[in-house]
Amino acid sequence: MRKCYRSSEKQNALFALILFLALFAFVESAGASSYPEVTFIVDASGSMWGKAGDKTKIESAKAVMRTIVPALAPEVKVGLVAYGHRRKGDCSDIEVLVSSGSDDRAGLLEKVNALQPKGKTPITDAVSTVVEQLKTKENETTVVLVSDGIETCVADPCNIVKALKDTGIKFILHVVGFGVADDEEGQLNCIAEAGGGQYLAAGDTDSLLGALNTIAGDITKKVEVEKAKSSQVKVKTGLAKIRLIMPESTTRGMAGLKIIRVSDGKVVKETERLAAETTHPLMAGEYEVQYLFATPNYGQPTVTNLGKFMVGGGETRDIKLGGIVFNISKVLEDNAPVEHVIVAESGSGEAVVVVHNNNNGYYNFRPKALLPGKYDILFHYAHSPEPTLIATDVIVKSGEESVVTLDSGIVFKEVTSTDISGWDLYPLFSDAKADTMEDGESSPAITSKAVLQARPPHGNKSTLWRHFIVPPGKYRLMVTVVGMDEALPVAEEMIIENGQIVDFDSEL
Repeated sequence: MRKCYRSSEKQNALFALILFLALFAFVESAGASSYPEVTFIVDASGSMWGKAGDKTKIESAKAVMRTIVPALAPEVKVGLVAYGHRRKGDCSDIEVLVSSGSDDRAGLLEKVNALQPKGKTPITDAVSTVVEQLKTKENETTVVLVSDGIETCVADPCNIVKALKDTGIKFILHVVGFGVADDEEGQLNCIAEAGGGQYLAAGDTDSLLGALNTIAGDITKKVEVEKAKSSQVKVKTGLAKIRLIMPESTTRGMAGLKIIRVSDGKVVKETERLAAETTHPLMAGEYEVQYLFATPNYGQPTVTNLGKFMVGGGETRDIKLGGIVFNISKVLEDNAPVEHVIVAESGSGEAVVVVHNNNNGYYNFRPKALLPGKYDILFHYAHSPEPTLIATDVIVKSGEESVVTLDSGIVFKEVTSTDISGWDLYPLFSDAKADTMEDGESSPAITSKAVLQARPPHGNKSTLWRHFIVPPGKYRLMVTVVGMDEALPVAEEMIIENGQIVDFDSEL
């Protein structure tokens, strides 16, 4: 018996080692990723210089933030976005001053103290900017908007915020109206309801502190709930899983998936095209996940980064994608000279998907898998200096398809008697009007930069006479003739309707 026991010692040790690697015991604690986070949106529009009680609104906001932020539970990470603090009359004056998920509370307060109100109140785009940062987060973020007025840049903020909430991104939006007129509270309350939160009114420093203390109290309760979960002792496997879920249609444009371990940059898994739902076992750790879009003619796939994901032992991390599906007319699909299809984040303009034509175009209009969010669609036409904006603010929701209809455009009838070197299409905004509520500035009717610039390759003008997809609207068409310094306006006002392809004859 004794001899038998000793002869099995190595075997037992090996078994113990294998068991240790695959199975380990630990006290489950609520990691930082499980605790709620908070991101503040601070109004720094020009009207924040107005008085609320015995202080200006911006002074009160700064004082209250100096009290609230340090008092938040230590487990809560923070973020800060401000608007209107750099330029007058600019609806794009939105800045991420502290990225969501930060521990730098002192740095956040320094940024708040430096705010100097100047401009407008782009509430909706500020909320969108925050939500874009939260797409890959599993824990809930409380977004706290402090504003002294209503939206001054977007016509329908409630529906846009509701659409963001419907994407499934985990956030709650509370709105604090600071010194807001009675007839303006309705819109702010609507925005809060659309974001799943509540509206609180404040008229001076004390009531503003009270409102933010109410929200901070809710966050503290959520922290305590997470702490209560941490008392359970469990035995878990050391293995983790990443599960990728996407609409069935989007798999047709997929080339594969790549999973990279963050600690050493090693590619631990690389696949070809996958089914709509797949699970990928891994060791516990942090991973970067890349989605590969197919390129025709055996071209190299294009890469979209889905983000970095921390996965603990025994956990399954779901990455739930939605999709953009193109409903395109046959004549446009067959004839539009699209070199690249670009999907960019709305607001930032950062490209998240770029699909190359590669002299084929087979994958141009295949459905595109994307993280939940709001996106713009651009097409880069062959030989055109700049891409053409085709659709804006397309909302993508987890597990759902968002349809983009492409059925309007223009085809320029071939010109043989005049040497044309290109033509440009300019959108006309005859009803353009700037909001003057805060800065007193206004804008006349304008013609913006060209939305489409058609150019031929050297020695071959056939590209100019192809079908070009453009959004419905009112346009001016300008033609450049070889030997002339100025472009010719061959169509002062051209209207392209939904479902209409304009066959334009310049008579040149």
